[in-house]
Order: sequence, then C-alpha cells, then structure tokens
Amino acid sequence: MMVGGALGIRGGSFSLLSWLDILIVASLMQIATNALNEYGDFRRAVDTVPSAGFAGIIVTGEVRAREVLFTAAACYAVAFCLGIVLVFERGVGLLVLGTLAILAGVVYSEGPLPVSSTPFGELLVGVLMGPIEIVSANIAASGSTSSLALSYSAPVGLMVTSILLANNLRDVDKDREHGRRTIAVLVGRGRGTLLLLCLIASAFLWSVPAFLFFSAPIAVFLVWLALPVAVKGCSELVKGKTWDSSVTVVARIHVLVGLLLAISLLLPT
Repeated sequence: MMVGGALGIRGGSFSLLSWLDILIVASLMQIATNALNEYGDFRRAVDTVPSAGFAGIIVTGEVRAREVLFTAAACYAVAFCLGIVLVFERGVGLLVLGTLAILAGVVYSEGPLPVSSTPFGELLVGVLMGPIEIVSANIAASGSTSSLALSYSAPVGLMVTSILLANNLRDVDKDREHGRRTIAVLVGRGRGTLLLLCLIASAFLWSVPAFLFFSAPIAVFLVWLALPVAVKGCSELVKGKTWDSSVTVVARIHVLVGLLLAISLLLPT
C-alpha cells in the first residue's frame, strides 16, 4: 500500500482519501483471509493445539469456529462495500482486481483442495500481494497506473512470498503429518531454506535491472540499506536458531524493503 501510494504521488496525482480507503480494504481482506485460514485449518484438524505463529483462538476455546467464520465473512463484506466506492470513482478495473483478490483469499483456505495445502500457495500470495495489490493501490490513489508499478511490485511480491515460505518451513513437520503438500514439505527444510535465501536476495538484486531496463529512478538502490538486517536475519535462520520467529524475521525485512522502495519513489530525480 505504501509503494502504491508513493507511485501515485510520483505520478503527480494523489487522493489521500482514496488511498486510505484501499488501505482499509486491503487490511480487512488480510484479516478475513487469516481468519478463514484458521477456520479451515481447524475444520480439517490441521491445528489441534496452539503452536508457534498460530493464534489458536478456536483450539483454546476463546471463540467458537463459526464466530471466526462470521468474522471472515463480515470483513470481506465491508471490504467489498468500501471497494465499490472506489469502483465508482476509479472505474471497473478495481472491481475486477478486488474480486480476484477475494476469490484468491477464499480458494487459498477453502474448497476440496485449498491452495494453502499445495505447492502453489506461495505463487498465489506473491502475485496477489505483489502486482495485484500495488497496481490496485496505484489506481485507487491516482486513477491510473504505469509499467513502473509492475516493476516495483516484483520485490514486494518476492518478500511476501518469502514470508509465507518462512511460515511453511517453520510448520513443515506439522504440515507433512497432516498430508499437506507445500513447497517446504516437497523439498524439505534444507532446500527450502536455500530457496528462501534466493527469494530474499532477488528482492535486492532486482534493483539493478529495474534501474537499467525498466526506468526505475537511481534512488531504487536505497533498498540495499536493508541488507544488513536481511543478512543478520537470514544468518539466524540458516543456523536454525529462530524458526519459531521466522515469520517475524522475514516480515521485518519486508517492511524495510517496502519503506525504502516508497521513499525511493518520493525523492526528486
């Protein structure tokens, strides 16, 4: 959302209210998807006891499963209503993108074969929270988008993919036990960790072709300021000391990368 808004400002047209609208929409959809995923995992008995990174509010009896399901549905409904306001203002393109995002959130967690239980979970999330969300935020904030939005969506998508992969690497034993076929289960934690490192490295290395071939400003290299944090976090994961907090470690890198990308768009060229 930060990068999409910064793209709008750079393009010379920015509506704060419209950007705040899509920020709320995206947040509600994230909450809804997480709630639906927890409901689905509980219903399929994937989550039976509280574990690292698992809220566990159904298992612990804090709330009933149907209340979590109702929360997900309510969040999706409110997000859809707020999104319709943007559709009237910015056009039907946002309706298409928003509908795809809601459907992706549902198929990720529900259905006869949830995408979250397959090797395609990371791909779906990377596309959804990279190109689709950045282009949507750019359109909502400014009324248009450009090839620069797709270019800047690459490192964001790579980092979001890394967060989910870190989550699945942490849960690999539990997922294997319950018959899930995530990338982490298929390749194992060792090779999965190597893939994770490659994804994070690609988010930084992307800045070179982005500048040389895709009209990114030279300030895009600001993203490398996050490298020390990335190296420290990845080193801890490789040593196997911090898998319980792996999502936090990778998410910290993601936030820094996103912030620096947004700043690079706001600086004068």
